[in-house]
Amino acid sequence: MNKKIIFSNSFSPRTGHNFASEVLKIFTDHEVLAHHRSETRLSTFLDAYYSIYNNIIYYESDKAFFDKIILNDIRKNIINESKKEYVMIKDTSFKGVKYLSEVFPDDIHIILLRRPQDVFGSLFKGMNLKKKGVKNFIKRITTPLGLYPYFYCRKVTQKVLSDMPKITKKHFVLRYEDLVLKNDKVLNELKVKFNTKKTLLQIKKEIDVIEVINTSFIEETGAKRIWESLPKTEAFNPVNRKKHPFLVQKGIDLGSRKLARYLNY
Repeated sequence: MNKKIIFSNSFSPRTGHNFASEVLKIFTDHEVLAHHRSETRLSTFLDAYYSIYNNIIYYESDKAFFDKIILNDIRKNIINESKKEYVMIKDTSFKGVKYLSEVFPDDIHIILLRRPQDVFGSLFKGMNLKKKGVKNFIKRITTPLGLYPYFYCRKVTQKVLSDMPKITKKHFVLRYEDLVLKNDKVLNELKVKFNTKKTLLQIKKEIDVIEVINTSFIEETGAKRIWESLPKTEAFNPVNRKKHPFLVQKGIDLGSRKLARYLNY
């Protein structure tokens, strides 16, 4: 069996990475490592490794030694964790993603995107600003004015853009919205990529029964815990999200505008 690792990286825990994983499983029947809700920081680990490797380790013999004890068997060790043809390692950060395709050139590298305004809107719906402290007090009084959402989104946008990998032929870019809307072109591309014999109709039916995973949409689904998995309700619309009050939404939109433009949203 020619086993493959699927690396799925997105820029936030609110990009729908768990839903995307379940959709991909329709094509691959993969196993997520280390467990189905893992956000495995392998790319972040590689970023730290190569920072030390390039800046502190000076001799080629030392570099070769570290590669031997850390990297040389890393793919084999990952593959051996499962009996499945495909295993997935997913994360909600782009930090170090540029190293994944270098260390694992023969595997599958997915970049998962979602409209930034919706990502940040979801983050603010799940954000707890009721904690004690001066910082949270300032956040509480500036959020209704749209100030905190603006500066928060602008700061995160800058971080995401600094970590954003250069997209190459080795990357497969997936948009969350295309999976939710069951875009025929995208689903056919996935059929070809993973060589599945399932029909488009069958794939769409299987997508329809996927339940909401790791939802932060508390008001819309009634979730009591951040990791609670609940069935979709008729009122639930994962693409056209309920918006915040005008000033809050305006702060989110303006603060994330640069990222939205970069990602072609």
